[in-house]
Amino acid sequence: MGTDGDAVLAGLLRGVVADSLAWLGEYPEDQVDAGALAAIRQSLDWLSQQLQARQGDRLESGVMDETALKVSAELFVDLSWWLDTCPDEEVEPNAAVSVLENGTTFTYELSDQQRGRLVEVLGEIGAAERHEGRRHAVCRLPFAIGLVDGEEPECEMPVAREWVRLEDRADDQAKI
Repeated sequence: MGTDGDAVLAGLLRGVVADSLAWLGEYPEDQVDAGALAAIRQSLDWLSQQLQARQGDRLESGVMDETALKVSAELFVDLSWWLDTCPDEEVEPNAAVSVLENGTTFTYELSDQQRGRLVEVLGEIGAAERHEGRRHAVCRLPFAIGLVDGEEPECEMPVAREWVRLEDRADDQAKI
């Protein structure tokens, strides 16, 4: 797809994540816990800061390298994983489904080339993922949101599927 196409797709992914978080922020407190929403925002911001540190001024100028798409896809994965596994007390199920459906609609609006590239990047993320719960989430995501047709692949069911903060996973991986 090329660097320019990757940059466009990265921007679209970051936009859908930001829009989803803003939408969740508009729900009443009895449907979306403000503390839980703040925690996911903080975690996703942490990853964005890691991207900023690696890319410096290139992000501000609109020039991105190949990691921008991967990191933007990871933000999308983590938001989807969190919504799929968070307790009902954090996000009321109907609100979570609405936001997940927004992500699905977003992927339907991508060009075939963008959809293919996103599937490719998600495959790379899944192959490199050490956390079994997140690896499972990445494995399922392309099928769950309609990026890939057909039968879902066999994804080993992890002991714990619950979302784990990005910074906690980074700390765990640093220990390996």
